[in-house]
Amino acid sequence: MQVGEAMHRILGHYVATSWVIFGAIEAAVLAAGCAAVFSHVYSGFGFSALGLSAFAITLSLGIVALMHSAGLYQGDAVLNLSRTLWRFVAMALPVFALAVWITGTLAHHSAVAIYPYRWQCTFALTGAWLFCALMLRLMLREIYRHGLLTRRVLLVGTPEKAAELSELARESDERFRLVGQLDPRFENEPECPRSLASLASSLRASEIVIAIDNGPLPWSLLVRCRMAGIRVTDFLDFYEREGRRIRIDSLREEWIALSRGFTAPRSKDRLRRMSDILLALLGFVATAPVLLVTSLAIKLEDGGPVLYRQERIGLEGRPFTLYKFRSMREDAERDGTPAWASERDMRITGVGRIIRKLRIDELPQFWNVLRGDMTLVGPRPERPYFVGQFSQSIPFYDFRHAVRPGITGWAQVSFRYGASLEDTRRKLSYDLYYIKNRGILLDVVILLKTVSVVLRGEGAR
Repeated sequence: MQVGEAMHRILGHYVATSWVIFGAIEAAVLAAGCAAVFSHVYSGFGFSALGLSAFAITLSLGIVALMHSAGLYQGDAVLNLSRTLWRFVAMALPVFALAVWITGTLAHHSAVAIYPYRWQCTFALTGAWLFCALMLRLMLREIYRHGLLTRRVLLVGTPEKAAELSELARESDERFRLVGQLDPRFENEPECPRSLASLASSLRASEIVIAIDNGPLPWSLLVRCRMAGIRVTDFLDFYEREGRRIRIDSLREEWIALSRGFTAPRSKDRLRRMSDILLALLGFVATAPVLLVTSLAIKLEDGGPVLYRQERIGLEGRPFTLYKFRSMREDAERDGTPAWASERDMRITGVGRIIRKLRIDELPQFWNVLRGDMTLVGPRPERPYFVGQFSQSIPFYDFRHAVRPGITGWAQVSFRYGASLEDTRRKLSYDLYYIKNRGILLDVVILLKTVSVVLRGEGAR
């Protein structure tokens, strides 16, 4: 019997069940390891077991959040061992710093005599994390290699749809495998099997994906499959679930009208607005030294203006002024024609190259959030010149304007910098997924991934 890696909606966002279980197991193992270290080092200083357990749980949850931001809960962190090791190396210092903070807090809750044991405990905690997390991923890697987390899927659709699903399987770290493709006209061909359920059973497929754009669906056969315990899924639903994006070329208005999502109660919008204001204010305070140093560096480099103002399109297609740190020469668009940034763009200044790499140039947009032009998480706002082009060339592009644009977004953390029409089409597929499924869980995931993207310097130009 095959064990498949199912995907389930949690607070609107699709997550792999196996990774949720794995994260919970890892948090429990780390908490147990941290509690053992605390008990061994601090057993004679009057701490209660409950108090030490609370510190151990806090530390383990903090470590899990850090590992998520570093991409250690992605399929490639298991399948690619060298990539996994590099991410562990990058994580060592943040985990050590977190352990230093926790042990320092513990030290202040007891006698001064405990303080010399702080560093002993810190190194022990870091070593326990490294051993437990690495061993768990090596175990999960063996499970992946034996195919226990790979579901088998049968497609009722054209060879073109089969090629799309095969490509999607490669992108999704082989969470599923296409084991068969049946022509949608099979009911009219006597040599084809009459029972989809029998065919799926012979192929050991746990799910059937239906990709029939025109013509009647084989309802009676699909009902038999459902009754036989085989999952039957529409192509667009399957693509959204597995790719965490929406297939633009196959998108239909009736699917948008009838599918779950694409709605946001006003109460949630008010709560989002309040949290945006609070987090933007905290962001200004936390990054104040960076804002000051960046402003001085830009001014000293060429004497030009520190901030760059640019018109963008926001909620419901309304234009607004976006603020960024200037990262290009003042005459970057002297011919008046907007252009994408390219690799090794000569218009970018020396300071600009650094702040774009670290995404520091985006920090002034906290002001846009306070003004209500933007939110922390949402589709990135585009310039009117490009919006006019994309609206004519890409179906459903104007749907991006149904929500406020954001400083960071699902497309930004899921795909590289877009510098072509095809890249924009791909990023729209992620933006539509966000608009359809936006909620607190997806926002938290995006913020954690943003930290990872910034630390690794991915996607910036």
